[in-house]
Amino acid sequence: MESNRVFETMQARFRGQEKSRILAFGSSNTQRFLPGMNWVDVLDLAINDTYGKAHYCINTGISGNSTTDLLNRFDRDAAFYQPHLAVITIGGNDSNRINAVEFESNLRELQGRFNNSGCMVVFQTYYSPDPARNNDLTTFYRFMDIVRDVAASTDSGLVDHLKRWELFRRAYPESYLKLMHDGFHLNCYGNMLMGLDAARRFGAKVNLDTDPAGFWDESLKIQRLIDDLEK
Repeated sequence: MESNRVFETMQARFRGQEKSRILAFGSSNTQRFLPGMNWVDVLDLAINDTYGKAHYCINTGISGNSTTDLLNRFDRDAAFYQPHLAVITIGGNDSNRINAVEFESNLRELQGRFNNSGCMVVFQTYYSPDPARNNDLTTFYRFMDIVRDVAASTDSGLVDHLKRWELFRRAYPESYLKLMHDGFHLNCYGNMLMGLDAARRFGAKVNLDTDPAGFWDESLKIQRLIDDLEK
């Protein structure tokens, strides 16, 4: 079962205005490589809108990375920033490169390194890849199960995007495709939904009073649709 401890601890830090460094650590799902906001930008803005400037978001995502790459650049791109929270989103590239045992070992090593430095960890599963534009996704889904298992067994936080996105993809396939940049990556609108869902786990939401043009309307509508599907 996923733990709420990390989310509750971070919310307390935000409410107490304890300056907190949040590190987004991952691959192309994390790197900002397209025009528009990505999910890290949305998380950053939502925390600011809800709690004030109680944090800094640092994005060291690099496209094409695997857990092995994250471990290899840990000192330079993670420990260097002395984060209070690391949000790790990884596994898609691993599913084509290493076996499940090595993947789990790498995840546990990453969590352990952060934990030993006094940094809490939130793992994220991916959104849903498009089955029509990908080969067999069996290993990918298995690796996302491993992410869930490692999060639970290490008392880390978990944002299970895949669970929600699978419901959405199956129920509203045309709307789902409008959020995809390609078969395995989100466009800015998909990133907005991912960021809104991540922010909500921290009790954060964007301020709609500053949005007279309805910038967030479609993403919030889809978020509510998925909420209904989960009931």
